[in-house]
Amino acid sequence: MKTKVKILFPFSLLIALVLVFPVLIMFFSSFQGTDGGIGISNYTEIFKNNYYRKAIMNSLYISLIAAVIGEILSILGAWAISRLSEKTQNTFLTLFNMAASFAGIPLAFSLIILFGNSGILKAIATASHLSFLGAFNVYSLPGLILAYTFFEVPLGIMFLFPPIKEINSDWKEASQVLGANNWFFLKKIIVPLILPNIIETFIILFANAMGTYETMYALTGNNVVSIPIVIGALTNGSLDANIPLACALSTIFAAIMMLLVALGNRLTRRSR
Repeated sequence: MKTKVKILFPFSLLIALVLVFPVLIMFFSSFQGTDGGIGISNYTEIFKNNYYRKAIMNSLYISLIAAVIGEILSILGAWAISRLSEKTQNTFLTLFNMAASFAGIPLAFSLIILFGNSGILKAIATASHLSFLGAFNVYSLPGLILAYTFFEVPLGIMFLFPPIKEINSDWKEASQVLGANNWFFLKKIIVPLILPNIIETFIILFANAMGTYETMYALTGNNVVSIPIVIGALTNGSLDANIPLACALSTIFAAIMMLLVALGNRLTRRSR
């Protein structure tokens, strides 16, 4: 018992210092008004002001689309890698592990080189007189979704590859012997088996996209607003900084993620 306390106490203290206390401080600070009073004026401002509402909607829209695209491509990619030899699988997983961390400023700079106003694709479109090649605008919402997909797909593959790899080919042969077709095998065996992992991976991809700041800021600056962009602007130390309002936005961000995780856990328990 004493050994367990010795192990759990430092860990619990660390969790309290880096997670629980900051979240509590953020939550209580969100009710502090600009005049020093206590109230819900920050939340009222967020939901009344079109700028803040648009930031929330942009974050939800970009994160949802990027997570859905990333999930679909991750499932296909994990399935394709599982069909390869063990050595080739390890090589691809190493590459995807590095690619999952390739975000932020380096990713934005790479996309600007490829798709920017003076990028490679624009140069090819100008030289070949194919204007449609240069029509893609990387500094827009579609450009952000493309950027997010670049690091969402490798991350999704890393999470989905282990359960997909565990699917035994003998199961399909056994189902065919019993008279089941491919659709029945997919619907009744494969989907129930990997559905919990798909749900959990989607939550991770959504949260990863919601919290991304550097990539969006490097590509669009303040032209496309999102929750992280607004929080960054409210906490940059300038004259118009508003820490309590930033705390309110952060609390809304945390509430969205808690709701999504709770919903995901409920769906996961049902599927199991």
